[in-house]
Amino acid sequence: MERIWELAPKIPKEFKNKFPEFHPVILQLLYNRGVKTKKAIDQFLNPDYTRDIHDPFIFKDMKKAVDKIYAIVAKQGKIIICGDSDTDGACASTILFKGFKELGIRNLEVYIPDRDIEGYGLNSRVAEIFIKEKPDCVITCDCGITNVDGIAKLERHGISVVITDHHSEPEKLPPAFAIINPKVSRETYPNRFLSGTGVAFKVIQALLRDKRCNIKNKEAFEKWVLDLVAIGTITDRMILLGENRTLTTYGLIVLNKTANVGLRALIGVIDSLRPGAITARSIGYILGPRLNVSGRIGHASGSLRLLLSSDQEGADKRAKRIQDLNNKRIQLVEEALKKIIKELGPKPSHNIIFISEKDLQGGLLGLMANRLVDYYHRPTIIVNHRETGIKGSGRSVPGFNLFEALSKIGHYFIDFGGHPQAIGFNFKNIDELDDFKQDIYKIGEKELQADRLVSKLLIDTEISLDDIDWDFYEVLSKFEPFGDGNPQPYFLLKNIPLKNVTAVGRNGQHYRLLVGEDNRKMIYFNGKDRVKQVTTGDHVDIVVELSINFFNGRQELQIKVIDLKKSESIRVKG
Repeated sequence: MERIWELAPKIPKEFKNKFPEFHPVILQLLYNRGVKTKKAIDQFLNPDYTRDIHDPFIFKDMKKAVDKIYAIVAKQGKIIICGDSDTDGACASTILFKGFKELGIRNLEVYIPDRDIEGYGLNSRVAEIFIKEKPDCVITCDCGITNVDGIAKLERHGISVVITDHHSEPEKLPPAFAIINPKVSRETYPNRFLSGTGVAFKVIQALLRDKRCNIKNKEAFEKWVLDLVAIGTITDRMILLGENRTLTTYGLIVLNKTANVGLRALIGVIDSLRPGAITARSIGYILGPRLNVSGRIGHASGSLRLLLSSDQEGADKRAKRIQDLNNKRIQLVEEALKKIIKELGPKPSHNIIFISEKDLQGGLLGLMANRLVDYYHRPTIIVNHRETGIKGSGRSVPGFNLFEALSKIGHYFIDFGGHPQAIGFNFKNIDELDDFKQDIYKIGEKELQADRLVSKLLIDTEISLDDIDWDFYEVLSKFEPFGDGNPQPYFLLKNIPLKNVTAVGRNGQHYRLLVGEDNRKMIYFNGKDRVKQVTTGDHVDIVVELSINFFNGRQELQIKVIDLKKSESIRVKG
């Protein structure tokens, strides 16, 4: 799909004069990310765990939750952890399980509902299972905030529920004993963008700070689970600014020397990963999807068991199983997408894409919706008909709140939850599916402006080829970890002579470019559609990102092409 290049406006002169000690490109990147004060710049460029991590007891119900857990520790009672089936849910469940074990809770269980059979979160069906187990407390992680009926049922049976979640607040809150969720309107916790794992971590952090905590090395335990916090935060696409940036920065340090047996085993079976060189991108595109795959085409307990592994042999087997499932997932998604894209054609007829399928793996819906959003740049909803009912998943484009939009027609759902950019639901009545589809189309026509349906390539600033060297890259590395809220910087190179183009890769799908008077080398992955529009000798405008390429034990500064076109004017964002 053709993308509009949008160059960020240049920083105001006053901002530049206010911080003369910084390189202009660095100031431009900071300004683009909304980092504009001395305090914010210092926190961004120099994350500090002691300074940046907020007190967990700011959560209004945190003391209640901590007191409840320590009361169960004292009486040697039973806790069931109810987690979600994605990577964030598995990491959150692992942190709570390990923390409770360290506190001395022996009667402890983790239960992750099968989304295809049991539905999402702590619903009524799952509550019935827990009632038979007779725990003293059920603690959710990465779910629960929308499960009003299931939680009410447990509370009526004398089973307390502590919700730890980060999904959007519904119209009616569940009648839980305690709710720990930064998105609940009554909360004053400074970071509203914690992941489910981040919220679970805050609970453990609060337990560690309590005087009743008997864990010997509290600080060490807190720091060694930060690898899971980083994974949950990145895979659930939380904004990497403020506290999240600091948690992720320290989490990546821990991950690169992780003590988690399961993570070590999984890293070991992935050829493109090596300890010491794992980045936020490695988590987002390589590690995270593999931890996610069990909940997509198997059962999420596979990833949970891997993360809780204590013996290397068992962990190695589970890691191999997950790697095999990931290969299967790739094949299934590609086959299904090929069929759907052929049916939709080059330009769908509605502003919101609605797909109805039968007997898909339920866990693939979100992945497929995400890919279709990338391909067509339109919000996408996919519903799947199975014997167990109709389930749906949706993904959105920047600037369109899909959760808010579908909340207006919530009467169609048995249950519904999510974020502005990602939603999931169970559908009530198959006879109303066509009405639902038409309502979706109406919302798209009414609320989606045309500019939301155009893919934009946001460019940070213009630089020259001479700017690109190891010193420049070293300064840029201060901006890592990259992710939502702090994207990988994209740079514009204008009017560059294209000297040579060579197809590389197994099938010749990638291209090596030589550009400029000094024949600077660039790599353009999957660039066929763009490369065929230019010719050697043309002057081209190129959008690039910088990275390090490791090859045969050596490292080189890599200039990666994001997009290119014949030299022309670029739209400046105003």
